[in-house]
Amino acid sequence: MKKYVVVDRNRNWDSFDFICEDTTNLGDIWHSHCPYNLEESKREKLRPLIFEKKSDAVKYKDAQQSYANHDWSENGHIHKIYGHSKPRWKVEEYNGDLFR
Repeated sequence: MKKYVVVDRNRNWDSFDFICEDTTNLGDIWHSHCPYNLEESKREKLRPLIFEKKSDAVKYKDAQQSYANHDWSENGHIHKIYGHSKPRWKVEEYNGDLFR
């Protein structure tokens, strides 16, 4: 059975964000920021929120993207100073590894 995660790989070139398992519902979404060059030994400590149904993952992706769009409209000028691009959250198939 396929599994899914919600990630943003657009904001920074050297890192990505993902919705983590600390999330309790659509109104309480937590996400983690992770560098691509994270040591192998630390990768197993990452805890993404894993979805069994793509439709459930899409609900969380849409909620997080809505929040990100609102933040960008108000603070995009600040994010740009730090070299960040506008977030683009996506649903991806999960095979047990966030690094690809």
